[in-house]
Amino acid sequence: MKATRRYLEAAQRVYIACHIIPDGDAVGSLLGLGWTLRRLGKECTMACADPVPLRFDFLPGADEIVAHPPSDEDIIVAVDSSDTERLGALYNPAVFASRPVINIDHHITNTRFGTENLVYLVPSTAEIIYTLVRRLGVNLDEDIATPLLTGLITDTRCFRTGNVTARQLRTAVTLMRAGASLTAITERVFNHKSISTICLWGQALAGVQTRDRIVWTEVDREAQSRCAASANDLGGLVSFLGGTRGVDVAIVFTEKDDGHIEASMRAGPGLDVSGVAFKLGGGGHPRAAGCSIDGDMTAVRERVLGETKAALKEQAETKE
Repeated sequence: MKATRRYLEAAQRVYIACHIIPDGDAVGSLLGLGWTLRRLGKECTMACADPVPLRFDFLPGADEIVAHPPSDEDIIVAVDSSDTERLGALYNPAVFASRPVINIDHHITNTRFGTENLVYLVPSTAEIIYTLVRRLGVNLDEDIATPLLTGLITDTRCFRTGNVTARQLRTAVTLMRAGASLTAITERVFNHKSISTICLWGQALAGVQTRDRIVWTEVDREAQSRCAASANDLGGLVSFLGGTRGVDVAIVFTEKDDGHIEASMRAGPGLDVSGVAFKLGGGGHPRAAGCSIDGDMTAVRERVLGETKAALKEQAETKE
């Protein structure tokens, strides 16, 4: 972390990017770091290749997030991205090779693609940013604390995931004391859904199928168009399906505008889908992972289901 701090302190213009189809931890980490560096007098460009979901538009600075790749900034920081592919259209190999890249992430499948890799296996990337804020000597305020608490509570599903310890609760208390409202964040993120989201969830749930203790559904572009929705409206659906009784893994297959199929996976306690995601070009955590595959829905679905079934069988045999 010392080297990361030195890089950031020396830079005047900083480009910060998060992953495609951004979740609360991606957006929260992006904005939390952006506001921190601005407090140090830095010029910050905060970017994401995909639009910020409406449920996060209340976060301070959300309307300043752009979709263009880096230009002449001194340094690039990638947050919550396990590999460069997850940055989508923001990634340009030549540009990334031309200047220092700081990789800040918490995924077990991270490829360590940065000049400096601040990768810790904690419940959220926002926690790593929180520690970095302290190391940089910046005082927490509401603009910094609100997105960081959002990242923490979304990636822990309101402190309900198995990797939550007293440390996360203490961090949350500190962020709340700095001005972040747990009540306001949970209300906006978890309780406010648009008509387009409800419509798309309805169609997705109507198409739920099960096989080999795997539950899944498919959402194509036609369904998204009918509901005037996008892939961002599916946030939280795979976790909802993961609570299905009698299954081990939940998967949501989403057709993107570029023709790729996004597979978002959730596994039950003691199971690991990160290896499946990594094998298919993606990454994530043991119980929450994903990948993006080029191909038609049927072919991608069968490939992912096959790999998942094989992984579950192997894990069961290992436990015997």
